[in-house]
Amino acid sequence: MPIQKAKAKLIENVRTIVDNSRTHTVVCDLPPAKGGDDTGPTALELGIMALSDCAATIFADVAKKSKIEVKKIEVVAEAEKPADSPKLKSVKLKVYVAAKARKQVIEAIWRRTEANCPVVSIFREPIPVEVELITETVG
Repeated sequence: MPIQKAKAKLIENVRTIVDNSRTHTVVCDLPPAKGGDDTGPTALELGIMALSDCAATIFADVAKKSKIEVKKIEVVAEAEKPADSPKLKSVKLKVYVAAKARKQVIEAIWRRTEANCPVVSIFREPIPVEVELITETVG
């Protein structure tokens, strides 16, 4: 089974550079109210961004394979996170689609999108995370 890798490296304060072990990097940071400099999205924001992107990308791919011409797709992810909790309470996806197809066909494409979007599945079904903590004492 292929392994996908991502690496986050602390640069300064709470700013990190995250890479996907190919050629892409993203700067993540916290807003000033949380002690950062706001030079990039937070990790949680990046996760929510990934959710909306994955849904749009997979929908476009499923539609293309179904020979349905999509004129517009926009996916807005709205995540609710209580201020006193590190966890999201809920996420709502608003999917706007304009396509040369009946509503029932578009709905079927969306069902296939949900079934095949890996980021949707990450949000819906917990995945075990194994942690190996490697420490080094510096003086």
